Amino acid sequence: MGAVVTGLLVTLVLGPAIIALLRRRGACDQGRSFGGLNVASKEGTPTMGGLLILAGLFAASLLWCDLSNQQVRIVLAAALYFGCIGACDDILKVRHRSNERGLARHWKYAAEIAFGLLVGVLFLSRDSSPYDPRVARTLTVPLLSQGIYLGWAYMLFLVVFMVLASNSVNLTDGLDGLAITPALFVAAVLGVFALVVGDAELARSLLFRHLPGCGELVVLCSALIGAGAGFLWFNCHPANVFMGDTGSLALGGMLGTLAFLVKQELVFFIAGGIFVVEAGSSFIQDYIGLKLLGRRIFFRAPYHHSLMHQGYGETKVVVRFWIIAAIFAVMALATLKLR
Repeated sequence: MGAVVTGLLVTLVLGPAIIALLRRRGACDQGRSFGGLNVASKEGTPTMGGLLILAGLFAASLLWCDLSNQQVRIVLAAALYFGCIGACDDILKVRHRSNERGLARHWKYAAEIAFGLLVGVLFLSRDSSPYDPRVARTLTVPLLSQGIYLGWAYMLFLVVFMVLASNSVNLTDGLDGLAITPALFVAAVLGVFALVVGDAELARSLLFRHLPGCGELVVLCSALIGAGAGFLWFNCHPANVFMGDTGSLALGGMLGTLAFLVKQELVFFIAGGIFVVEAGSSFIQDYIGLKLLGRRIFFRAPYHHSLMHQGYGETKVVVRFWIIAAIFAVMALATLKLR
């Protein structure tokens, strides 16, 4: 409760000052039109609002989290690392006054893969892992009480998982309030799982493996929820600020890290079903439609752009996505008992 309130208040208090600073520095969105889908009305809105999320998150975490906890430090490092990748991308876009001239995709992927490899080595090594190595190298499968032991192949899975998690949130961030609310739902779901696996009695009663130290991640998830809710105050339609890649990559990297630390990697894809739909539509469009078939499957990807092209208003698309995201979150929570 303290982390939620602190994260919320910090973002609400700092919000106007950070937004004004971004506007003075010229860190504003560069509008684009997609063949009849005009989003130029968003041009000039301050971007890099992810700094506001990170400010609320770190303030609440420093105040309420046990910073000696290894899992907490890993998640905060992930948020900062992916936030820096996103900030580099946003700065280049602002400098070149074009959303097409940010950090090259291959450099993004390289940085994300590097994080996955580094954390994979630390997470799977006997001397540095917060868990028993056999537990760390096991993939938990929803609905089953026994996971799949992958050994060191888990590192490959972890690298791919982190790239998918971070970029799926990034692709979803395209309309006012669209990405932040599903992200908060996912954070809440992962917080519940952290509470369960971090408590020996709860874990045993629900047929989960007890993961010592994970209970502290509940506080971190709460800090994220508070900071995210404060950001939504300024990001709801019509938005005063966009999170930019600074926020979307930080959120994706943080949520992905939370998921593998509580050993619920596949639950992430259930709770974050909206992210899967958005990233999946982009993959289908780019690699199956354009490259393989030589034509578009959707008017525009990610899918929310296609819905707007069909005549749906921005607010209607966003709120309906929120409702669907809430349903996905409930489905993910149902796996706690359906085992």
